[in-house]
Amino acid sequence: MSRFVRVLALCTAAVPVRAATQIEQGVRGDVAHFGPGFTALAEERVDFRLLRPANVVLFWVTPQGHIDLFYPVRSRDKTLRNAGANAISVSEIPSPIQAPVISGAPVSGRAGQFTPPGSTVMTGSPGGGADSLKIAGYWVLLTSEEPITAGDVQRKLALMSRDGGGLAIIDRLAPVLVPEGTMWAQYTAAVVLR
Repeated sequence: MSRFVRVLALCTAAVPVRAATQIEQGVRGDVAHFGPGFTALAEERVDFRLLRPANVVLFWVTPQGHIDLFYPVRSRDKTLRNAGANAISVSEIPSPIQAPVISGAPVSGRAGQFTPPGSTVMTGSPGGGADSLKIAGYWVLLTSEEPITAGDVQRKLALMSRDGGGLAIIDRLAPVLVPEGTMWAQYTAAVVLR
């Protein structure tokens, strides 16, 4: 073993490893291929981890079924993200998929600030029961091997059925957006009102 490798191994062993916060989330698809998904949720950004490079799309879906596209928003946005830790800023106003509704549009008075109504806990798993009455909405991260543009997302979702609530729409996202035979994974985390 070279001296550099030994020094690097000693330095790595001496650095304390910070335990990653586990985000309670629903997962579908080939999660083992793409990785753990959400690692942190905040009002200004969504953090996630990938095991390998993947194309990503980030949505905000309300319990009533309104969909906001947070990434990609512009046609020049590159959806391919590298393996490892990643983050998407949600401080910009999303593009509405169901015009003119922008569910996460600024309520704080600061242009482009995402703030769901009420005080929130930025974690939770999708599901029913009494807690479902307190859910402000869902972050949905779709990962895929195939690139997708903001225009592709809007065009494909224009044809999607809007029947059912937010969870029914979330179940239809991947089948509508991902070409058949493509590996994908979808992560869903509820934002729960306190």
